[in-house]
Amino acid sequence: MKLYTEEQVRKAIATGFDWCHQKRIPNDLVIDNFIKELTPIELPSDEEIGKSRDEHIPIDESDMWSERFYFTIGAQWMRDKIQGKKITEP
Repeated sequence: MKLYTEEQVRKAIATGFDWCHQKRIPNDLVIDNFIKELTPIELPSDEEIGKSRDEHIPIDESDMWSERFYFTIGAQWMRDKIQGKKITEP
């Protein structure tokens, strides 16, 4: 799944309207080049979430349910929510 900013979506729509008003249909190469100009928002993998957690939250051996646990669960939940996955509440 690729996500784009509102600004990029507006640019894509405006470009489509421009092509429509010029009464020309762009070829696949033109469309492909336009899409390459857009920068999708990358969502983190489980490994990237773990790495970020390890860099920002110190290990607390005495508490298994520490900030580290909640950081990981929260980041994964938010990523899945953005992707539109069905999320079951605990």
